[in-house]
Amino acid sequence: MNHELLFQLLEVHSPSGYEERMKAFLSEYLKTRGIETCDLGPAGLSWQIGEGSKLALFSAHADQVSFVVERIDEEGYLYIRMPSIDPRVVPSQEVMVWGKRALRGVVGMLPLHFVSEEERKAPIPREKLFIDVGLPVDEVREQVPIGTVCTWAQKPSSLVGSRVTGPGLDNRIGLYLSLLITEELVSCKLPGRIRFFASAQEEVMMLGAGFAGRSALESGESVSFALVVDTTFGTDHGVKDSAFHLGKGPVLGVGPILSRSHLVTMRNIASELSIPYSLEPLTRSTGTEADVLSISGEGIPSILLSIPIRNMHTPVEVCDLADVESSLKLLSTSLQSEDLWSS
Repeated sequence: MNHELLFQLLEVHSPSGYEERMKAFLSEYLKTRGIETCDLGPAGLSWQIGEGSKLALFSAHADQVSFVVERIDEEGYLYIRMPSIDPRVVPSQEVMVWGKRALRGVVGMLPLHFVSEEERKAPIPREKLFIDVGLPVDEVREQVPIGTVCTWAQKPSSLVGSRVTGPGLDNRIGLYLSLLITEELVSCKLPGRIRFFASAQEEVMMLGAGFAGRSALESGESVSFALVVDTTFGTDHGVKDSAFHLGKGPVLGVGPILSRSHLVTMRNIASELSIPYSLEPLTRSTGTEADVLSISGEGIPSILLSIPIRNMHTPVEVCDLADVESSLKLLSTSLQSEDLWSS
């Protein structure tokens, strides 16, 4: 496996609604391998392999959680909103501010000497967190319009063994698998066509997945199934319930909106290949693009495969590349199987 590719993906900043850098990277990467892409504007990017009348959708979102500048004070400090990010992990972090030009900043906080005993007992509230880019207020207001997005600046790195850490593993892992599967299957005889989507704005409104489902159905194409690859909760320190061990293989979703017959086929293939996996019970929605795809048109049978990560939506997400390798083997084999296409 080309692990360097994952690190390259992790270094491409792609906040929700501003996925242009990621789309450009993917387009150039696939172009060098003779695969043309289709720019879907605010919905993301797509490409296709295989031939025939049957069609499968493969979706992995291209965006990552981000901050949004909501105001600038008289000293030039940026105050931010942080949807889906816990304010407790934000103080003293480095960030990239994507204004008229890219600026590196730090999330400041008062020194302990200026904090009361009472304030020390509680996390710093979001309203008191600010970004310092080190510029005079007039220049800040010129360079950073209200609504500017910001992302973690931390670089990815390897831990001991097959573990990797960095911001944006949710869902660079899905994109990584999309590219690996594309390269592995592009020259294979498949039961049908696979249309890959690097979808946009999953973290805020599932826009890309909605377009993927509608566009295929409105063009009269018959979609055999949709396969969504995302991340799920790994066993964090002290958290065992509703979380999955790293290094124990992919996690397959089980729920009322997910296809039971396709799940049975995936489980059978995993057993035949001796690939370990876990099942994630999802009693309502999945919180992923499978929610949107499963109700597109008259409904698309949907499969959800997730990679467990620790510290989700922080600058130090952690995954195990062994889970990526076993997922690649399971997905590659399944997508070549007539059984999956006829489930």
